[in-house]
Amino acid sequence: MESNLTTPAIVIFTTADCSDLWSNVLLGIEEEGIPFVIQESQSTDVIHNAWLAACQSPLLVGIGCSREKLVVHYKNLPTSAPLFTLTYQQDNHAQRSIGNTAARLVKGIPFREYHS
Repeated sequence: MESNLTTPAIVIFTTADCSDLWSNVLLGIEEEGIPFVIQESQSTDVIHNAWLAACQSPLLVGIGCSREKLVVHYKNLPTSAPLFTLTYQQDNHAQRSIGNTAARLVKGIPFREYHS
């Protein structure tokens, strides 16, 4: 699948208008200086949405989220094998760390530790 974005950015596919619930993940991405775009998806399969987002991202990193779960995926991984999965119950620090980690994957630098 070829990317339809012209600017390099992490693509985020959301369902049920959930991006406000994951604002700490977005802050983590911003802290690392990587742009992102948010697009609404009709599918409720968060893992598949994350993989599709990674396929559309020129940076090869995608995120899928619902009101309950957030998944970070990398284009070169199998669809069923995302890098990270968070549930909404995890704390703000874990959410921000996942955002940092997604951005660091783009940069090719070591991930920050987070505890689930």
